[in-house]
Amino acid sequence: KGTTLLGEAALIAYGDETLPTTDHTATGIRATLTAGENVVFGDLCYFKSDAKMWKTDADASATTEGMLGIALATIAAAAAGSFLLIGFIRDDTWVWTVGGPVYVSVTAGAMSQTAPSGSGDQIRKVGYSISADVMYFCVDGTLMEVV
Repeated sequence: KGTTLLGEAALIAYGDETLPTTDHTATGIRATLTAGENVVFGDLCYFKSDAKMWKTDADASATTEGMLGIALATIAAAAAGSFLLIGFIRDDTWVWTVGGPVYVSVTAGAMSQTAPSGSGDQIRKVGYSISADVMYFCVDGTLMEVV
């Protein structure tokens, strides 16, 4: 732990040695933020105007816009906790298709490799699978609505 300052033209390298190798771990850029509701490791959340992180839901544009992050632990409502903003994350219960995109799901706080397809659903990519249980979390700013 500590602070690392990067000088001009500095580089942060993500190689195999920095990919998460154990369940419920992540490497990358994190922030300590306040949960708006109870969340658990792996819940995909959005930053709301009340300055809290709430579970996403592709059924509503308001919950899929703006900054997204993944909860890195169980965090109680109104408590501060760690959220991954960009990087690699591992959950051994995931069964991703390697190389495929990952989207905000119509299930609150979940992610899916199937883009939402119901009328009014919001489509937003949040990353790509690196292996069956590791994804690269890199939220795409593009948001599309299914008509």
